[in-house]
Amino acid sequence: MRIMKTSAGIDDYAAGVGTAFTFGEAEKVLAAIAKSSQDAMLETADTIFSVQTSITGNVVNVLVFTQATVGGAGNAWTEIADHTDLSTLDFTVLADVE
Repeated sequence: MRIMKTSAGIDDYAAGVGTAFTFGEAEKVLAAIAKSSQDAMLETADTIFSVQTSITGNVVNVLVFTQATVGGAGNAWTEIADHTDLSTLDFTVLADVE
C-alpha cells in the first residue's frame, strides 16, 4: 500500500532526526521518498538543498542537506545546522508500507 503525508517542518531541527512522519496505520515502511516546498528553500543565495529519508519501523525521518554553489572544488553535502527553523516549509512523504 502507498500512503502520502504532508506536514510543516519542525521549528527546532535536530541533525540526524529531521522532521518525523509516523505512519501509524502500518507496521513497517518499506521505502519512502520526500520533497519539500523548494520555492522557500531556494531563497538562500548560492546554496542548493536536498532532502533525504531515513526509515525506522513505521517512522520516516526527512533530513535536509545543503551545499554551496560557489568557491573551490570539493563542495560537500552537509546536513543543515541544529536548531534551524523549518516551520515555514512543507514536506511531503510518499511511503510504501505493509
